[in-house]
Amino acid sequence: MRKAAPHLTENEARYLKLIYRALEDSRQLRTTDIARSLGVRPATVTEVLQNLHLKDLILYRRYRKIEMTELGAKVARKLLRRHRVLEVYFADILKCGPEEACIEASRLDFHFSDRAINAICRIYGHPNVCPCGKLIFPDPECTRVRK
Repeated sequence: MRKAAPHLTENEARYLKLIYRALEDSRQLRTTDIARSLGVRPATVTEVLQNLHLKDLILYRRYRKIEMTELGAKVARKLLRRHRVLEVYFADILKCGPEEACIEASRLDFHFSDRAINAICRIYGHPNVCPCGKLIFPDPECTRVRK
């Protein structure tokens, strides 16, 4: 039986995306790395990581590396798909570079529905990568042969 994705706060989603991105780049994150990256205290990071652990999205043990569960990776890919499709949209509509497109997408990605993201994806012909060259994960609900 598959476990349903738990409800996430926008803040928890931000952490999950950050952790997944580090794993994509084969980097290990420590609490202090996350705190520095997000501009928060290490104690705040620990609290959010514990919440993500309780939701079965990561394996978190103090002073050990952070690992992502299968469910966590699935949820993170879905969040990053939204983000990266929005990057494509913002780069085209706003004519901005990859970094600015990422910043704009970060402000809104959590709030977009899968339906809206899939509509944007179809408009752009199901792109495989975002402006910064990262993979846009497929969604079974957004079908068509991808470019």
